[in-house]
Amino acid sequence: MGKPVSLNRHTLKIAATIRRRVAEIRRARRLSLQDVADGAGISKAHVWDIECGRSKNPTIETVVALATALGVSLDYLTGISKIGLTLHPEAMRIASEIDLLLPQSRTPIDG
Repeated sequence: MGKPVSLNRHTLKIAATIRRRVAEIRRARRLSLQDVADGAGISKAHVWDIECGRSKNPTIETVVALATALGVSLDYLTGISKIGLTLHPEAMRIASEIDLLLPQSRTPIDG
């Protein structure tokens, strides 16, 4: 097994923001842990671990799934933006799925 990953202050601050916002949004929308878990495609225990701070370094895939399930932007969930979306989580999920189906005309980052 590899050496444990050492997390820097900035990473820990982002993780704390994710933890706090997941809990706040879930409660504000009156969603259960299971509702969020089902919407994000992760376990209820994993949502709880994130909210309690036991999961200090969730994968980007998990954080994106949580943002979609909660109906907020990734920027908001990670603390980059202070403006949260007011979309219903189901509307956010549908919008995300539509975005994946649309032709991508974005310029590659290294291109």
